[in-house]
Amino acid sequence: MEENENKKNTRVFYLTLAVVLAIVTILIIAAVVARQSASDPTIDSSSTDTESQTGPTISETDVLPEFSVPVDGEISFDFSDSVPVFSPTMNDWRTHMGVDVVAELGSEVMAVADGTVTNVWEDPFMGTCISIEHSGNAVSIYKNLEKEVGDGIVIGCAVKAGDVIGTVGETAMNEIAQEPHLHYEMTVKGKNVDPKDHIKFPTKDIVEDSTESESSSESN
Repeated sequence: MEENENKKNTRVFYLTLAVVLAIVTILIIAAVVARQSASDPTIDSSSTDTESQTGPTISETDVLPEFSVPVDGEISFDFSDSVPVFSPTMNDWRTHMGVDVVAELGSEVMAVADGTVTNVWEDPFMGTCISIEHSGNAVSIYKNLEKEVGDGIVIGCAVKAGDVIGTVGETAMNEIAQEPHLHYEMTVKGKNVDPKDHIKFPTKDIVEDSTESESSSESN
């Protein structure tokens, strides 16, 4: 009887000891994890708090530049991204993702703002093309250029507003039936926008009005 009692007490002792060791082990692991979290350099609570209080800051690259006209001329075909317009070359109705600015063949085409040339390419439908990236995540795209682009105009080169990047050509097969012109497009944050919302192009109405005013002044 006494022997059974001793065995029982021994089992209880070892069971208690195992429970105590398990608890100690858990406490040690928890302490190690807490110490590692406290010393983790990737966690910066102060910067997180500051960000939540002040909100995101707007960098200079989020601000659109002031754009100038890409070529001296008047718009003959308007931007239309939803309503189809008639194409005299293709003899059908289609959207027009830019504006066509009528100008003499060989007229200088200029960068509309400071930026970096992101692409120079030959498109089978729109001819010789150049794209320039500007601040504000804006891109200006020039199509229907002469095959020879401006001196030094290569991918990665920096340009200033007004720099000559090419000349008006007749390389766009999709618009060959029209008079010589620059096909000009703009995107902001990857979306096509109406260039007239950002550039003040001269219009025929303005030219005609000024001519009529001059005539009436002379007659008076």
